[in-house]
Amino acid sequence: MGVLAILFAILVAAWCAGLLVAQLSVSEAARAAVRVAARGDDGTAVDSEAHRLVPSARVDISHDGSHVRVVVSQEVSPPGVLRGLGSFLLTGSSVAAQEMNT
Repeated sequence: MGVLAILFAILVAAWCAGLLVAQLSVSEAARAAVRVAARGDDGTAVDSEAHRLVPSARVDISHDGSHVRVVVSQEVSPPGVLRGLGSFLLTGSSVAAQEMNT
């Protein structure tokens, strides 16, 4: 019984490490996408940049005066026996000043 508990703990730890990497990817996708949006590119280009880093991401773009905000989110569910933990929504957001077009 002790071996199963150790294996379960290792599985949970490995999945948590994967979750951390996924969160970092979502945050980086938001940063990359907001740079594209700040340049004045259209929403399709912003979506493409975010999906390049996180293919299954949801991308929301909003403008507030001279700033643009991009929120990237992804729902992640644990594998196999960990499925009972439920799913997690990972979110990253970034804000940038819109660049002046000359």
